Amino acid sequence: MGRQRLSSHNTTLSGNPSFPPQKKNLNSVLYEILPLSYIKVQTMSPVVAALSPSSYDKLFINGAYVASRSVQTLQLRNPKDNSLVADKVPIANQEDVDLAVSHAEAAFAGPWSRFSAAQRSACLTRLADLMEMHLESILTLDSLTTGNPVSLIPTREKGYIRACLLYYAGWTDKQRGDYFPDDDGFVKLVRHEPLGVCVAINPYNSPVASFMLKAAPCLATGNVLIVKPSEKSPLGSLAVSALFEEAGFPKGVVQVLSGDGSTGALLARHMRVRKISFTGSVATGKKIQEMAAQSNLKRVTLELGGKSPAVIFDDANLENALTWTINGILARSGQVCVAASRLYVQEGIAPSFIEAYKSRMAAAASRLGDPQDPSTTLGPLADSLSFDRVRQMVSRGAEEAELVVGGRQHGDKGCFMEPTVFVNPRPDAQILREEVFGPVAVIVTFKTEDEVIGLANDTEFGLMAGVFTRDVGRAMRLSAKIEAGVVGVNCISVMNMQVPFGGKKASGVGREFGEYALRAFTEPKTILINMNG
Repeated sequence: MGRQRLSSHNTTLSGNPSFPPQKKNLNSVLYEILPLSYIKVQTMSPVVAALSPSSYDKLFINGAYVASRSVQTLQLRNPKDNSLVADKVPIANQEDVDLAVSHAEAAFAGPWSRFSAAQRSACLTRLADLMEMHLESILTLDSLTTGNPVSLIPTREKGYIRACLLYYAGWTDKQRGDYFPDDDGFVKLVRHEPLGVCVAINPYNSPVASFMLKAAPCLATGNVLIVKPSEKSPLGSLAVSALFEEAGFPKGVVQVLSGDGSTGALLARHMRVRKISFTGSVATGKKIQEMAAQSNLKRVTLELGGKSPAVIFDDANLENALTWTINGILARSGQVCVAASRLYVQEGIAPSFIEAYKSRMAAAASRLGDPQDPSTTLGPLADSLSFDRVRQMVSRGAEEAELVVGGRQHGDKGCFMEPTVFVNPRPDAQILREEVFGPVAVIVTFKTEDEVIGLANDTEFGLMAGVFTRDVGRAMRLSAKIEAGVVGVNCISVMNMQVPFGGKKASGVGREFGEYALRAFTEPKTILINMNG
């Protein structure tokens, strides 16, 4: 159980053997979307036991589901038809937060502080094994309120989450310190110490994956964690929390508080919380950073929005560019921070690329359907608020650009938005400059390399970019000059567990993934030993 695992975990997805690569690294599949036509839809395991949404009417504190001190509750609806899913999920208040923080502090100072690296690794490995058994039912529960198709679970979600846990299980004993000799009379030692009580405030689009992405490095380094899932998707996080104690983590090491923005604010302001890791909008990220500074200057990692440019040059492999950019905007119906929402296409290839892109985006509307049907590959937006916001932006976009595909609600009920394409936007068009968080792309043509670098960087976002070209020199030049935390060459909208992920400019502060995530959950301590004392 305590095996150290730092190698990549690979699997082979069934599909067209001509589409490279045939072996997919599960460290890279949170938002990478293979073309839907290349993946055979896998059916859900017949042993999956359905979980009842109504069961999750309590908070998970100190190893048990307990009633909230608050009388306020969330109302959760299924975005496919606006039907009620649950209305008893509590909104944690100040008393709940204080209680969870107290138990977290006790756990941090208790037996957990005496766990060896091998013991922490064993817990994470056992958790990965438990996930293998229970994750389909947990993620199916979240599908009810997010609209994420259950068809994603066996092909992408399970593999990614398991790989994340195993990857960080291999890091527990590799947080090395430093030594400097006593040439000046002092031996200098540096050690990396856990921060203590940490908080994860997670997004609605991938709630359990985000939970594990933050929990794994947090726990690998010996911290304790309080998770506040999105008010749109708390069910899976509440369900998965009980597996931590079964995996061997002591009570209080991982706790889950459901709630809305008020609960998040209480955690961000709390004087005994030492770290906040937040994924969500720029506006909310700014508020969290402000509250963290005004309280106790707690550490903050922010993974915020994006407006990712895909730059397609005349020499690009047309089919590859189409595959990545289309699936990069349709992943979770465009509700991902790394969505390929801005396309800059060089004039020579523009006519053929744009026509093929329009045709495939229009055809993708037929894939929209019931997210609880295993044959569905595209689902609705997360709720009516998200749907109304996207629809309003599309409506305004029709006045500031040329609408050539979609732009309408799909069907007569639910939050289904057709894949939408704009061309020739005004330079100040909202649809070009602001994050939409829906299946909406904007295409702009360009002439020269210098011109497109300026266009790609003309934004306050800087999370993800993609460059499509056969010219290695050009790819290296643009990857250096484009202002983004991650730049893909002949790919886009993909992250990898082994390397840092995060944004420049308004797209965030700090990095997740790889060794960099471990640094975000530790603080260096210097020890000076006077050899003449």
